[in-house]
Amino acid sequence: MTPYPHLHQPMFNLWKRHGRLVVISVLLIGLMQTLNPSWAQVTAPKPNGQGGRVTLDFNEVDLPVVIRFISELTGKNIVVDETAKKNSGKITIFSPTKVTVDQAYHMFLAALEVNRLTAIPKGNVVEIVQTAEAPPERAVFVYKLRHANATDVAALLTNLVARAAAQPVSTQPGGRPPIRPLTEFEAPVQVFADKATNSIVISSTKNAYTMLESVIRGLDTKRNQVFVEAVILEIGVDRLRQIGTDPVQAVGAGKSGSVQGLFGLNRTPEDIATIAQILSGATSGNTLTILDTLNVRVFLQLLMTMTDTNILSTPQVLASDNQKAKIVVGENRPFPTGQAQGITGGTLVTIERKDVGVTLEMTPQVLDDGLIRIEVKQEITAIAESVAQTIGTGTASVPVGPTTTKRAMETTTVAKDGQTIVVGGLVRDNVTMNERKIPFLGDIPWLGWLFRFQSKQSEKLNLLVFLTPHLVRDEADMIELNKRKAQEANLVQRLNRIDEPTGTQRQILEQLMPKTAPPADVPLEGVEPTETPVPQP
Repeated sequence: MTPYPHLHQPMFNLWKRHGRLVVISVLLIGLMQTLNPSWAQVTAPKPNGQGGRVTLDFNEVDLPVVIRFISELTGKNIVVDETAKKNSGKITIFSPTKVTVDQAYHMFLAALEVNRLTAIPKGNVVEIVQTAEAPPERAVFVYKLRHANATDVAALLTNLVARAAAQPVSTQPGGRPPIRPLTEFEAPVQVFADKATNSIVISSTKNAYTMLESVIRGLDTKRNQVFVEAVILEIGVDRLRQIGTDPVQAVGAGKSGSVQGLFGLNRTPEDIATIAQILSGATSGNTLTILDTLNVRVFLQLLMTMTDTNILSTPQVLASDNQKAKIVVGENRPFPTGQAQGITGGTLVTIERKDVGVTLEMTPQVLDDGLIRIEVKQEITAIAESVAQTIGTGTASVPVGPTTTKRAMETTTVAKDGQTIVVGGLVRDNVTMNERKIPFLGDIPWLGWLFRFQSKQSEKLNLLVFLTPHLVRDEADMIELNKRKAQEANLVQRLNRIDEPTGTQRQILEQLMPKTAPPADVPLEGVEPTETPVPQP
C-alpha cells in the first residue's frame, strides 16, 4: 500500500498537466546555451596545448570570461591588474576553423593588444596590465647606410623623435583608455651616428625601431650628381658689341681659322654674333640668360684667344643633389684691425686675414622632370691699388689696410641638362692712365713735362659667368663624362701644339678615352690635317 495515498493523485495530476512544459523548458535552455556566442567548443584538449583543437567564438564578451576560458584551456595562471580590469572593455575573438591551443593563446594575446592590454610572463604566472604600464623591452639596433650620411640622418631622426614625444595624448569619454597618436613612441628613443662605419645606432624597442627603419630606408637612396662647368671672365662692353656686329673682324684673320676648327661643332660667324648680341643685353639690365646651343663653347674659346679678355677662373665641380659646392680662387691677405702702444715703446698692430679673389657657391637640385635647379652665389673681391693704405703722414701715419672692391651676385635659375646659363650685368669702370713722352727730353727735371703727354682712358668691363650643368645619374653617365673631358683635353692640347704627353699621362688618357676613339695620328673632325715631309733615303 502506498503511503500518503491522498497525495499521490494530486502529484500525478500535476505532472500530467505540466510535465510537457517542463521538458520543453529544459530543452530550450540547452539549445540557448549552444547558441550563446560566448560559448567555445573544446574537442578534448590535452594539457599544455598539445593535441586537441578548439573553436573560438566570442562576441563582445567580458574580459574575465575569456581569461578564465584561456586559463583552463592552456593551464596558465593568469592574473589581471586592477587598472586593466577597470579599463578593459569587451573582447571579440572568432576562428572560422578549429585551431590548436597555442594558436588560440596567440589569438588571445592579439585581442589583448587591440584593447591596449599586454600579457607579461613572470615565472609561472601571466600578468595582464595596461599597455602604457608595461615596461617595454629595449634593445640596440645598428643600421648601416649605403648612400646617405650618418650624421645627417641621425640629426633628422632625433628631431623626428623629439617632435613625436611632444605630441599631446587625447582622452576618451567613459573612462576608456586614452588614444595615443600613431607617431608616439612607447619608450624613449636614442639615435646616434657612427661616422667611422657610416651607420645609425638606435636604442629603442622593437616597435620603435621598425617605425624608424622605414624612414631610414626612404632616406638611404642613391642621389643624383651634377657636374657644373663654370667660366668667369671680364670683357669690355665695346668689344662684346663689336663681336656681335662683325665677329670675323673682331677676332682677326689669324685666329678665325683656329676658332672654326674647334670641337667639331656647327660653328658659323652668324651664330657667334648672335650669342654676343644676346650677352650684350646684360649691360642693359638683363642679368640672366640661358643659351641652348653648342656653339657657346666656340664662343668661349673665341673670348679666350682675345688679349683683352680677362679670364678670372674656370672651375669645374661635381656636386651631389642638394649639396652645396664652394670654390675659392684667390689670396689670403692681411688686413690691420687695430693698433696699440707696446710696453717697450713699440707699436703693436693686430691683423685679420681675409680671402681676396673669386668665390663661387653652387647648390644644384635635380627636379623630377629632369630639369636642374641651381642656386648660385658668386663674389669677386679685389684690391683697389689706387687708394692709399695709410692715414696721415710721417710718424703720425696710421695703417688702415688696403681698400677692396666687391662685386657679388646671388640668383636661382632652372636649366636643362647641357644648357648654358650666363649671368652678367656686373659692370665696373676700368680707368687706365697712359703716358707718352719723347725719349730723354721727357725725363728732364722741371722741364720734362713739356715733352710728356698723359691720357686717361675709361672702359666698362662686363663680368660674365657661364654655368653649364650636366646631370650624372649613374656610373655610365660618369664614364661618358670622363671620356668627353679626355677628348676635349686631347683636342685642345693638339690645337695649341702643346708638347706630347708623357707615358703616364698617355696611359691615363687611353683609359679615359672610349674604345672607338680615333688613334693619336688620326686628325679629329674639324681640324685641318698637317703633312710633314719624310726624307727619302
